[in-house]
Amino acid sequence: MPAVYLDQNGNLRFSWSCKNPKMPRKNRGMCGAKTRKGMPCKAPPVWDKKLDKARNDRCKLHGGLSTGPKTEAGKERIRMSNKRRKSL
Repeated sequence: MPAVYLDQNGNLRFSWSCKNPKMPRKNRGMCGAKTRKGMPCKAPPVWDKKLDKARNDRCKLHGGLSTGPKTEAGKERIRMSNKRRKSL
């Protein structure tokens, strides 16, 4: 199956010997997480080279916050861990 893509000049190209070209860096977007100044982060997202797409749409500094434990057992483990830390 030939790879069909547009080159830099906008011409339609066909290639039998190569894969589809990867997305250019300038088209990959930006992180967008809120910085300390309240502005959106302009860093590029972490890129998965094999899938040629962003892993989670955030940069390496703003990977996302943990959602925390969901089950009662997990919540109890966190409570016990905090008690141990407090008593030291």
